[in-house]
Amino acid sequence: MFQYACGRAVAHRLNARLYLDLSWFKDGERMFLLDAFPNVSHSLYAQKTKFKKIMQRMGLCTPIPTVAEPYYSYWSEIENIRSSVRLLGYWQNERYFFDVSSVIKQDFIFPNFSCSKAENIATKIRTCVSSVGIHIRRGDYVENHITNCFHGICSMEYYEKALQVIAGNKKATMELYIFSDDFEWVKNNFDTHGYPSVFVDISHHKDAAYHDMHLMSLCQHHIIANSSFSWWGAWLSGKNGRVVAPKLWFADEVMKKYNPSVMSWVAI
Repeated sequence: MFQYACGRAVAHRLNARLYLDLSWFKDGERMFLLDAFPNVSHSLYAQKTKFKKIMQRMGLCTPIPTVAEPYYSYWSEIENIRSSVRLLGYWQNERYFFDVSSVIKQDFIFPNFSCSKAENIATKIRTCVSSVGIHIRRGDYVENHITNCFHGICSMEYYEKALQVIAGNKKATMELYIFSDDFEWVKNNFDTHGYPSVFVDISHHKDAAYHDMHLMSLCQHHIIANSSFSWWGAWLSGKNGRVVAPKLWFADEVMKKYNPSVMSWVAI
């Protein structure tokens, strides 16, 4: 989503068409899911084997220059791009698309729920006075040694402090909506402090990935993990609530200085 948003912003500024090379998804390890957003259909999703033919049809037979993201912080030189270019990188910073936020939010309008359980939870969130979406990311952050050393995980102390920040004078009305990829662990280790809580587990459903993010976006307040998944759930919310994000996004010593959180969010 960060890659799409950055490319979309550059294309919008140049009044150009955005093309996505999806050859990375060929190995089947991960699925491309942005086509779940109905408004993203203006983009042409090109597999690598067809990319050259597409360029030829566009009259772009000469190689397109590639701009590789030089570092994780905002790279201001992207503003000087004036012609066709191939962007390579993660581009995980809101500043790349802040000026076209309304365009990105329009592109990322979620489809209707195809899961009755998700729809029921959505109704409950919409009628809640003070809903708090909490994302506890584990999965490969715990199980894969390399990923764990690079990303790390948010501690329970972080979630304790975040709850205190969100609570303020809303304690009587707060309801927690907890998202995770390891509910067994969460139920045994996460303290809800007696707040009404819903464990949003729709993992069995084929559309769980974007339904989860959709449900996150419906919440008023957010406690996110060091994960782009919950970052987008909070950013797409538009509820003017409080967002608490981890101050350290990476465990890796070199990467610790980089954090994609929005300035208005509370980092702890």
